[in-house]
Amino acid sequence: MKKLNRKGFTLIELLAVIVILAIVMVVTIPSVINAMNGARSGQLKNAADSVAEWLTKNYELSQYSASLGTGTTDKQYSDFMNGKSWSTTASLDIASVLEAAGVSDASKNISTAYAKLGSNNKICVTLTAGSDGSFYVNGATNKATSAGCSEVAAPTTTNP
Repeated sequence: MKKLNRKGFTLIELLAVIVILAIVMVVTIPSVINAMNGARSGQLKNAADSVAEWLTKNYELSQYSASLGTGTTDKQYSDFMNGKSWSTTASLDIASVLEAAGVSDASKNISTAYAKLGSNNKICVTLTAGSDGSFYVNGATNKATSAGCSEVAAPTTTNP
């Protein structure tokens, strides 16, 4: 009888490799998903901080320019404030104000944005992630508030 030259893996060896890979996947996938969700939440928080910094900078510039008689604020801020005051919560125009503050493609990523002048002339911002945007985390609150502020409630009027 002729001896067969067997080269390759047995079925048992292949099944063992598949089982080991399945165990590795079961362990790593949840941690990767948690890391991705943490990154999205962090991005939303950074966006809220960026918007608050931009609004605070322009608010302070508008206060200084009013006392000096010059106009030095960004056009988007001037358009946003057009007849408004910071006495109540303001709903932010997502398309212009957020993008001017450096939040990329905000109209698709953020569903609501509110700002209010807080203590020490600091503007507090609350952003809510849109369900179809890159900031959205399934099963989370999907809200972020700028540093040093409590959550800003939705405005009671459309033109504060």
